[in-house]
Amino acid sequence: MRVLLVFLFFAVVAFGQNRATSEPAMPSQAEILELLNKANEKVSSFEDAVKNARPYLDRINPKLVANYTDAAFTAHTIISGMQKNGTSAYGLVGLLATLDDLSLNASTASVQLLRTDEEHVAKGSPPDIGALSAVILLGSASTSCTDISELIMHATLRYVGAEENILGKLLDGQK
Repeated sequence: MRVLLVFLFFAVVAFGQNRATSEPAMPSQAEILELLNKANEKVSSFEDAVKNARPYLDRINPKLVANYTDAAFTAHTIISGMQKNGTSAYGLVGLLATLDDLSLNASTASVQLLRTDEEHVAKGSPPDIGALSAVILLGSASTSCTDISELIMHATLRYVGAEENILGKLLDGQK
């Protein structure tokens, strides 16, 4: 029994070492396009959540909706640029940063809406169901942007890793 356990241990270690030294696989164009399409959907969901929350956000700061809409426009522009012109590490990292901004914007808006509604409740008003509904939609949009961002991050790391390996081989060949 011990011999079997030792054999399994060494097999797992050997497989793990072999796997760790292998080159990262460049994500396929189909994989990237699928992620970009999903990101586009998540950005549209963010826009819908902001539109729903607009009456409540405008009471807090009329510039919030414009800022959030501009950030969504930026994300759509980056996505459509990569769909049209091809993927780049620069574009993927830009998209990651923009999706992170959208997630943060949605979370911040949720907190601001909750705080404002709490202030009204503290003054004796009933909770505003519309504002609370907007909070739920914004929270969902934040989570969606974070989730797709994580998937794109993993693909980006593979993309950059594969590019670095190719560049390394090219530079080694020039020496």
